Amino acid sequence: MKNKKALRLIVIVISLFILTVPMAAANEKVLNIAVQADPDSFDPTRSVAAATVEIAFNIYEGLVKANEYGELEAALATHWEIDPSQTVYTFYLRDAYFHNGQKVTVDDVVNAINRARDPQIGQKAGEYQAIESVYGEDNRVIVKLRAPHGPLIYEFADLAMAIYPKDAANLANQPIGTGPYKFVEWRPNQSIKLARFDEHWADAKPYFEEVNFRIIPDDHSAILNLKTGFVDLIPRLDASLLHQVEGDPRINVLAAPMNLVQLLVINNQDPILKDLRVRQAIALAIDREEIIFGAAWGNGDPIYTGLSPAMPKFYNDSLEDVYPYDPDRAKKLLAEAGYDKLEFTFYLPAQYSLHVNTGEIIAEQLNRVGIKANIEIIDWGTWLDKVYTQRDYQLSIVGLTGKLDPHAILVRYTSDSSRNFFNFDNQEYDRIIAEAIDVPDEQRVQLYRQAQKIMTENVAGVFIMDPSQLVITSKDLKGWKNYPIYVIDVAALYR
Repeated sequence: MKNKKALRLIVIVISLFILTVPMAAANEKVLNIAVQADPDSFDPTRSVAAATVEIAFNIYEGLVKANEYGELEAALATHWEIDPSQTVYTFYLRDAYFHNGQKVTVDDVVNAINRARDPQIGQKAGEYQAIESVYGEDNRVIVKLRAPHGPLIYEFADLAMAIYPKDAANLANQPIGTGPYKFVEWRPNQSIKLARFDEHWADAKPYFEEVNFRIIPDDHSAILNLKTGFVDLIPRLDASLLHQVEGDPRINVLAAPMNLVQLLVINNQDPILKDLRVRQAIALAIDREEIIFGAAWGNGDPIYTGLSPAMPKFYNDSLEDVYPYDPDRAKKLLAEAGYDKLEFTFYLPAQYSLHVNTGEIIAEQLNRVGIKANIEIIDWGTWLDKVYTQRDYQLSIVGLTGKLDPHAILVRYTSDSSRNFFNFDNQEYDRIIAEAIDVPDEQRVQLYRQAQKIMTENVAGVFIMDPSQLVITSKDLKGWKNYPIYVIDVAALYR
């Protein structure tokens, strides 16, 4: 009996050794990445979740793409021209193939652009209404605008403008793009598998032959998977867990700006929250420093408007004192509004521990001024449906990812934007954003700073911080590129 037990123990030890130590060597060309949430939809026109963008960046391409410096580069267009009136864009299409073997045609491009700007289809259609028409001639795609629209070329780098076959039937679950990796399978709540696309138009081929994005919502589990060799990369680690990986010789820790705006989301049309005094009281009750050190362990920069300081040219840095932490003044404003005690439902997205931790601290801060925030932790799919789509909420926490141009960020607060889940409605703000579209860059800077002043003074939301991005990799993984947008560039990685 003792011999059997000893033999069983030896088998277990050997099995564990096989599972952990040699895994990297046996699967040198396979990359495993821990991500926190499932995509919402792989249809570029339908997706709104950052969790989709970080994966889809490797599957789809548009006419242009961003590099790690936020600059635009050629993608499916070899080059482009803009006429003197700034209203006609001509893109020259390169020879490229979709993952299903079909050649990319101008008809595919025209169809994708028209779907993106169709209000009945495209989630971001409102941002493409400057486009009057799109048509193809030979290998050229011509986009005509109603009037000059400065941000347009940057908007063509968005996932919403990705190109796919005109006859593709089920992009939501089976994406077909032209990127360096092709879709293989999606096992909901488990993993997404990609394979290298060897017919990609670029000369250099990616190092990894297979990539698995493993859905691991819990950062503790992600760290355990990294330490045991089951994942190679955690692209965004909760700062409160940094101590678990620092100093480990098997692990690399990289820190970089995220260009993300974390905010307390307020439904501006809620019967109580539509009173500016109530929103002002909430803003005055928020102690950003306590949140940054309590939820992010000091790894973040306080912000006071809807842009991140990572966009210094446009960021309005004069708004810090509009609503400084002042709980006594918050109580007075609530009294003026006729409230002694208030109670709100506070939705927090379960998959994002930073937002959950932030929400718990904010609930305590609000309680100090007489506001009870009843926390409900909900899964990401429910959050997208309830908060983002239906706008059926009072308070929430979320992080809005950075863009290449400030217009793409600020336009979502306009009253007619399909992405304005804050229900913010300010005519002066709308006017300024509309005016900024077709003026010289110097004027855009001033207009966007005015717009930020309006959103802050009117408490469209309470802007909290731009958290630092903590990237955790196995020691042998190289090539990480930090982008100003929410993506993982798998093609750049190697061992």
